[in-house]
Amino acid sequence: MKIMMLAGNKSSSHLVYQKINKTSPISTVVMEGSLSKKGMLKMRRKRLGLRTVVGQVLFQLVCLPILKRAARGRTQQIIRNEALDMAPIPESEIQRVSSINDEETIAAIQLEAPDLILVCGTRIISKQVLEATGAPFVNIHAGITPYYRGSHGGYWALVKQDKRNCGVTLHYIDTGIDTGNIIAQEKISVTSKDNFVTYPYLQLAKGIQLLQRFLLENKTEAITPKIADKDRKGHVFYHPTLFQYLHFRKRLKVK
Repeated sequence: MKIMMLAGNKSSSHLVYQKINKTSPISTVVMEGSLSKKGMLKMRRKRLGLRTVVGQVLFQLVCLPILKRAARGRTQQIIRNEALDMAPIPESEIQRVSSINDEETIAAIQLEAPDLILVCGTRIISKQVLEATGAPFVNIHAGITPYYRGSHGGYWALVKQDKRNCGVTLHYIDTGIDTGNIIAQEKISVTSKDNFVTYPYLQLAKGIQLLQRFLLENKTEAITPKIADKDRKGHVFYHPTLFQYLHFRKRLKVK
């Protein structure tokens, strides 16, 4: 089975590649450039409003550096325990594009003719790219769908006091936001040492295990795409604002 990867230039993409490539070789990686901060803020403002975006920026400037320092030891522990490889994807394996939705991506997919496309850390993939091949697109989502779509599903599940849905989903991609058919799901176990920074590492480690199992079960044949259940909408979550984070930490003890 020929496997291709569409990726954002994020640590999660490199971690997934290094783990999967050892047992299920990835033929090529199309990696998009990062969206400019100005462009990202403009998009968020249009979707969420200025007040929310300002609050999100304040969270990233004030809280996130403190949380990263506090989680440094726990992050390293997760990396060791899960045998995660932090090495970058070899540059020789990468084809770089400005956006994953560029014509270059479509051309690369059609040239490669993969049986399966793994997606990790990209912006929302356009219908044109999804229709460029008959191969299914598969993604590790940091949340239990359809309940926690969007960003930081583990954190928001804890905020909602919904530990049974604090986990990760392996799913097919369609044109919606995390609305594709579910392949597998797994809960994560959160300790007192974990916080907003480490939840994604726990989710990614579990998600990679689900992906490895999926590939092992389907390694000898091409995978037939599934039709998404359009009735399962759920909710879309975004980055917390500074006020939200401090409020939920004080009231619910969610770090």
